Amino acid sequence: MSYPWRVTLALIASFWLLLWPWNQLTQDAGTLLAASLTATAVLLVGGAAHRLAVPWPQLLALLTGGIGLIATVTALAGPAAVLRLPEFFVAGLGYIQSATAPVPANIGVSVIIVGATVLLAVLASALTLPTRQPALGILPLISLYLVPSVILVTSMLFSEFCLLALACVALLWAGSAAPRGSGATKVAALVTTIAIAAASVGVTYAAAQLFPPLEPQRSQEPLQMNDPSLDLKRNLVEGTDDVVLTYQTPTGEGEYLKLATLSSFSRSGFGLSDVRVGTGRFPAVPGSPLGESLTTSVQVGAFRSEWLPVPYAPTAISAPGDWGFALDTLDVMALDRANRTAATENLSYQVTSLKVNADPEMIARASADEAPRRDLTTGTTGLPDNIAALAQEITRDQTTAGGKAQALEAYLRSDRFTYSTASDVGVGDGVDTIEDFLFRSHRGYCEQFAGAMTLMARTLDIPARMAVGFVPGTRTDNGWEVTARDMHTWPELWLDGLGWVAFEPTPSRGDTTGGQASTSTAAPSATAQPTQDTTSPEPAPEESPSQEPTPVEPLPGETGVVELLPWIVAGALVLAAGIAVVRLWPSWARARRRARRLAGTGDPRRDTVAAWDEVRDSVTDLKLPWPDGSPRFAAERLLGRLGGDAAAETALRDLAAASERALFDRSETYALAGSWRDEVEIIVAALHATAAQRRGAAPRRAV
Repeated sequence: MSYPWRVTLALIASFWLLLWPWNQLTQDAGTLLAASLTATAVLLVGGAAHRLAVPWPQLLALLTGGIGLIATVTALAGPAAVLRLPEFFVAGLGYIQSATAPVPANIGVSVIIVGATVLLAVLASALTLPTRQPALGILPLISLYLVPSVILVTSMLFSEFCLLALACVALLWAGSAAPRGSGATKVAALVTTIAIAAASVGVTYAAAQLFPPLEPQRSQEPLQMNDPSLDLKRNLVEGTDDVVLTYQTPTGEGEYLKLATLSSFSRSGFGLSDVRVGTGRFPAVPGSPLGESLTTSVQVGAFRSEWLPVPYAPTAISAPGDWGFALDTLDVMALDRANRTAATENLSYQVTSLKVNADPEMIARASADEAPRRDLTTGTTGLPDNIAALAQEITRDQTTAGGKAQALEAYLRSDRFTYSTASDVGVGDGVDTIEDFLFRSHRGYCEQFAGAMTLMARTLDIPARMAVGFVPGTRTDNGWEVTARDMHTWPELWLDGLGWVAFEPTPSRGDTTGGQASTSTAAPSATAQPTQDTTSPEPAPEESPSQEPTPVEPLPGETGVVELLPWIVAGALVLAAGIAVVRLWPSWARARRRARRLAGTGDPRRDTVAAWDEVRDSVTDLKLPWPDGSPRFAAERLLGRLGGDAAAETALRDLAAASERALFDRSETYALAGSWRDEVEIIVAALHATAAQRRGAAPRRAV
């Protein structure tokens, strides 16, 4: 197989391999498939055009990519949408800047992904085929790898790095001259190449372990976190009115501040589960919901905790100390093992969070089929049948998960239940306590209300978990004040398109403000709530959800999850343009020099020397040695490079003889021929034909 086809097939395989990790950037698998197929078509056309010596093969490959882009847009939005390509591109940039990876399907994002892939495929073909330097094709492959590795907040897998290494080795092997010798020799050469690549990857991995990381080294032992709900009733009953933290929001509204998520369930109740901890930029909000970005400034006083109080869902924090977050729940926790349990004391920080404004109609229509880790948030082991039967009875008229969640919430907020923290009320959210609360006492505080709704939701196959934190507190002239008595727990239920939605089944929290009316304006539930008394959190004003995500404003020094994508795309385009200029400039300059030499100046002596110089440079272009000595001596040494072409041999001898006279004969009466264009073209064509035959490729027409 010839060089162009070997390299083209290696590039095609590499693009398929390196586009696969992009599924962490977009939920639209169809777009990645379209990008891969379009790149395949571009590379095949580019390889065929180069093999057949078609003029401007890169332009033909670019046109092929344009057709693939048009086909993608047509498949997504119909033929008429093709005229809106620029509009889609601009809209896609705006969407990317405000969304979080992996972004939902969006035609603008599809245009950007397919368009960027086309440009990289054209660049890869242009860099590798004309130059016969396959190593240059590694640059576009690295660009394919860098996009997800730079954007994603979690580290790229080592296996994905191995994909890049495999693609580079395949390209270099395909571009190298086929080893001569027996089959065993060829196999040995291939095994040697693979061994060298494997050793290189191993050395890279080992070096990465030895070099100091950019972040401080942490212990690999699991963190033992404390459940903040264990002292909940004690805080509600015995807590003082002393302010433990204050905060300010840009809207002036109050926010529920979440500490931790309780996903694990047993007969004794809900508790913490094992989580994966990340650092740096936050991952995408689960479910990729749309919402508005809010920045909350918090000042903590005498509140000691290893959990950082933040509004759900946090997207960035700016806080002193060493903090990490649970990748599944986005709970923020202290990582410094020294005095970790007091990490929040006297701490001031800012947190940017995504607030999802879902109206009751949106919730009522929502299903619950796409939740992550359903095995952790739907288990009901050890639950008596009467709780499941009650849930079925309450929701018998509802057909959607969202409608059933609203029915459960309304049932618990009805007059049949009473809020109480009396000493004879059960403690916690264990099965026995919840069963007594639902069927006998009908009295309890937030743990029983939230636990009952969470358990009943799970029996209906709706993923549900418990959240522990603080209600908004009391409004002041300078923001909001929160006391120990404002500790609270509430259920979070998964709804498709909205992610984890907080509900408020607790009708009242009792006297939590020391006799003063609570002016809270933000309940976690997005459902319609009845007017609450002076001790209950009031519902947030309902807003119509926007059709497009609101741009996220990052904190100083922070960058959104996918805000870098347009800059990376722009950088890739600039890099591609720069490489193209570097690649094409020598060819353009060489063509201009040849045209000037053969155009003639009217001076026969000067034109003859210029023609001979062009022959010498053409030999150098083919990486052939130029013989030493006078023109006629050099011509005799070059005759073997003309492949027996009699016309070329005659032209070379004539030009060599004339060049010697032009260089050394200063007689004014000696007449030289004028233009040598035809002779030079015959000589150069013969040189190229012979060189192509020796490489086993088809002859190329000299430019």
